Amino acid sequence: MATELPEEHDTHTRILVVDDDADMRALLADVLNDEGYVVELVPNGAEALIRLRTESFAAIVLDKNMPGLSGLDLLPGLRTICPEMPVILITAFGDVSTYMDAMDKGAFEFIFKPFRMEELLRTLQRALPPGKQALSSPSSPGGRS
Repeated sequence: MATELPEEHDTHTRILVVDDDADMRALLADVLNDEGYVVELVPNGAEALIRLRTESFAAIVLDKNMPGLSGLDLLPGLRTICPEMPVILITAFGDVSTYMDAMDKGAFEFIFKPFRMEELLRTLQRALPPGKQALSSPSSPGGRS
């Protein structure tokens, strides 16, 4: 889970990762932590909604296919709770129609698995305003290239 940080840093770089696959959650947490993000992990959409009602995050990385609430089902609720927060949807199962549906429901971007972590990091950089970027970036000496 996240390390306790001062409030101004914590709200600027916190990323919520929502994925039912424990290995994918762990991989995303490792990569995002290495880049300077503070990462919170939840295994499903219901837990994501609970966290988002009580905590602030800079962005959400959301799996499309999960039991219960899918990522696509969750998007309208996310837009209600946190309308300005970028949501990056990831999936191994998608097509142009699904992409368009996700974008219509408010996703910032839709990334198809398998993907290179640099693609996710660049997408997060585009999604977040400069004051909310990670401590390092994929193009900086401390970041991944």
